[in-house]
Amino acid sequence: MLPRGPNLRPRPPLPLTRQYAVDPSLPQRRRPFTTALADTGILYALAHRSLYLEKFLTLYGETVAVATAVADEIRKVAGVPQVARPHRNLVLMGACADRLVKKLDDKTITVHEPSEESVELEAVVQQQLLELDRVAAGRRGVAWHQVDTGRAKRHHGEMESILVAVDVIKAGGTAVLLTNDGGASRVAWEQGVSARNLRNVLAELACADPTLKEEELLTAFNKMTAHFATLPTDARPADSSAFRCRGLAGKCSSCDPLMG
Repeated sequence: MLPRGPNLRPRPPLPLTRQYAVDPSLPQRRRPFTTALADTGILYALAHRSLYLEKFLTLYGETVAVATAVADEIRKVAGVPQVARPHRNLVLMGACADRLVKKLDDKTITVHEPSEESVELEAVVQQQLLELDRVAAGRRGVAWHQVDTGRAKRHHGEMESILVAVDVIKAGGTAVLLTNDGGASRVAWEQGVSARNLRNVLAELACADPTLKEEELLTAFNKMTAHFATLPTDARPADSSAFRCRGLAGKCSSCDPLMG
């Protein structure tokens, strides 16, 4: 049975020190959702190690989707000619984009566009993302200006992903945002959407596949986030135990009581 969709009323405020919005109701084992909206960063991270990309796509199946803006970002990078990639520092990202475009083309990853009804929410989500950007810049002591087209473009994929997730929930489905971006996870939380990151996804794989060793998953995580899609400090694994499956004979006392 699919879980009920989250309540779209405002959720409790997160602690100011919390960089990533963790939903305490979600267990380590993968909980099925109608749609899993993946953003660009987490997809690049997974595509950096194609073995884990394939395992992720197998586990999530037809629920994996991206917003139109995310698909466009991936295709734009894949469209950069091979000879130009070294000069633009896109060799690794370009290779990841190439793998992901194949998944978009064969519909393994589906593409969703925000509904016309989400126009009003778009401005709200955009402002929330920009505000978190402003706060982060303040912590770093960096000058910040809201009129910044580059900054707006950078958040376009996360914004559309949140809007699509809200659309799914309003239509009676369930949705989760897959992102390593702490700001996006916080804004999604405020809009009634739970977020999962690469650490969570790899832990879900560990629960689904007993042949995966926790030390291997920690090594893979560190390699996948070394160049892009870095997680906020409070969401990074301290050690390999973050990827340890505590289930026994198909049951888990930590996960099962939370399922419903």
